[in-house]
Amino acid sequence: MAKPIPIAMYADLACPYAYVSAYRLRKLRTEDRAPVVIEHKSLALEYINKEPTPKPVLELEIELPVLVQEEPGIPYQPWQRPESEWPVTMWPAFEVVKCAERQSLELADALDWAIRTALFAESRCISMRHVLFDLSEHVGIEMGRFAEDFDRGVMKYQVLAEAQEGWERLHVAGSPTFVLPSGKQISNVGLPDIVLDPHQPGSVLVTPAPGPRADGLEIFRRIVAEAQPSSRQ
Repeated sequence: MAKPIPIAMYADLACPYAYVSAYRLRKLRTEDRAPVVIEHKSLALEYINKEPTPKPVLELEIELPVLVQEEPGIPYQPWQRPESEWPVTMWPAFEVVKCAERQSLELADALDWAIRTALFAESRCISMRHVLFDLSEHVGIEMGRFAEDFDRGVMKYQVLAEAQEGWERLHVAGSPTFVLPSGKQISNVGLPDIVLDPHQPGSVLVTPAPGPRADGLEIFRRIVAEAQPSSRQ
């Protein structure tokens, strides 16, 4: 059996664009049996912005619902809990993904997806240890070793190092950015650009994705094809 091709995904766990991209990658691997494994990199927006990602920004990007319309099957509901329970930081969530990675990339990928759906579809506070541990156990992580790694902060520096690598060494364009084994970066994942309208509070400006509108998986098929060893020779 061929070894899966690693593709690095630099992304924030609370990024709606990364959520849709992760959903499409999961569809691709299910429908096309694409031979790839995702290496999740901790591209913390709070590191570069020096503040949490504001809840109203995420709600506008998702609830309009522009991005959800791109993938009607994606798990999603607006935040159901009190605003005081909104997760103020993604750092612990990044750490648990890195702790899971010590067991396998596949478990890390499963936990990454569980965390994203917990935030965007289940209104769970993914800053909290007990929530993250519940998600980790649910995806099949060996909890004894995992708890020791997390509680000792074994992967805390790795989260910082990956954020610095993405923002300061690779200078990625944003979340998500895919980095192929060749080093090529791909940030255009076929989604519209959505920004707050500075002239009309509560409104947004939507710029369609560049190029012809196509199957949402097509960009990811091209990413996988470019990552193949034969395309790098």
